[in-house]
Amino acid sequence: EASIALTNKVAEYIRAHDDLELVIEPSLSVVLWRRKGWKASDYRHLQDRLIQSQTAFVTPTSWQGETVGRFAFVHPGTTIEIVKEVFANI
Repeated sequence: EASIALTNKVAEYIRAHDDLELVIEPSLSVVLWRRKGWKASDYRHLQDRLIQSQTAFVTPTSWQGETVGRFAFVHPGTTIEIVKEVFANI
């Protein structure tokens, strides 16, 4: 329940930011998103920075041939504040 609630909060957060887009409506605890103007390498660089700083593990994924960002929330302790920290890195 916590993961699904977080998924919905993250979707709302993305909708509220002009430079971000939901790729598809969230399903269960997975959110696919894009940063307007980003290329595949930008998502990989974000992943590398977040892992190096031990902030989060956010992997790029492919949706219909396009590289996009993906959140998969499984830990009930993950908060919207952690997600906002991720977006502060972009």
